[in-house]
Amino acid sequence: MKLKVLAWNEKIFNEKYGNFFRATHANYDLQVISIIEHITAGEDLNQVVEKLIVSENPDVVSLNMDHYALLKEQNKLSSLSLLMKKDKFSTSSYTSAILDYFTDSQGQMYGLTPTFIGTSLYYNKKMFKERGISFPTDSMTWDEVFQLAQKFSTSVDSNNQQYGLYEKHFSNLFLMALYVGEGNGLSFFNNNKFLFHSASWENVFQKVTDCFKSRVCYVNDQASSSSQSTIESAEKINYPFLKGNIAMAVNDSSLYRILTSNNKRYHDLEWGIVSLPRSSEQPDLSNGVEMSEIFSITKNANVNASWEFIKYVCGDDYARLLPTVNPEELPARLPAEWQDERLKSFYNMERITNTTIQTLRSLPRPVITTIEEASEKFMLDVLSDKDTVSEALRVLELEIQTAFDGIEK
Repeated sequence: MKLKVLAWNEKIFNEKYGNFFRATHANYDLQVISIIEHITAGEDLNQVVEKLIVSENPDVVSLNMDHYALLKEQNKLSSLSLLMKKDKFSTSSYTSAILDYFTDSQGQMYGLTPTFIGTSLYYNKKMFKERGISFPTDSMTWDEVFQLAQKFSTSVDSNNQQYGLYEKHFSNLFLMALYVGEGNGLSFFNNNKFLFHSASWENVFQKVTDCFKSRVCYVNDQASSSSQSTIESAEKINYPFLKGNIAMAVNDSSLYRILTSNNKRYHDLEWGIVSLPRSSEQPDLSNGVEMSEIFSITKNANVNASWEFIKYVCGDDYARLLPTVNPEELPARLPAEWQDERLKSFYNMERITNTTIQTLRSLPRPVITTIEEASEKFMLDVLSDKDTVSEALRVLELEIQTAFDGIEK
């Protein structure tokens, strides 16, 4: 039976899924179309995917959250719900937040994934002990994390700059604020109106700005970067928490893998981990999940054959292979027993939000350009004390709204 799959990279797809499926389903002829082989410089990825669906007519698509959301909006995917019910496909061990993400308002599911990348708050136990400060706890709010980070505003070691907080968007204050706001359940655009100049967003931008101005938030320190080209030096560039001078770091689960698989390299680093900061009003909501391989069935697919594939890669049997096949990501199904209790922090959520990327994707390109330009000016003005955060947000909102209204007319 022929089955055509659209995936990012054929080689990686076969190593993770294709070869195992062929070994257990000998009567299937699995053909994989690589998205990466059809990309030209400057071309929009969403358009590449849409074109390939039309030209190649795949049965199954393996996509990230952005592409999945777009195809679902365009009604190009088939519901999995009846198939799951007919085969009594068990989802009882699935992470509830992931099931919630895939279930729409009508109770229908259009995708499933066997794995995800989670994000949590790592902390350096030694730095907290040195100052007699209590360790972070699960489900802290962002306000509490920023307040805790400020306790590291002065370095204990004069020869080594210490920081209270690292977040992956450290090079862009504006993007970091968007990420924190999203985690707080905020939206910056609704009913064709931008909402940056509001008390909620002002609080977020003020906290992030203060963190950078006081140098409590990590900034890239080239002077302390090793010139040696080693695995360890590369890891420390990509994951500054490993340097040992950052009290808390918002990082994904790949850092957990490095810390637990390289005990000899980082044996001096005493660390702990708690769940990602969130909103006190919506403590069950998290924006700390990334899914890069969501499996869905297209409208013109061989439905039964497609479901057989998805049922296998998202099922219990394949889940038992994941620690060997895909150790870099976290299983979407909860384990019967936790090998490490610290892993629970990545699963401590009930709902997933991904509103920032979806909102930006929905905006016209000229508006995105205006956002990029206005946000750059915003950062310069607030960090140099030329403007208050409130005034800078007012100007930013006005510029972006004017650009949007001009296109809408």
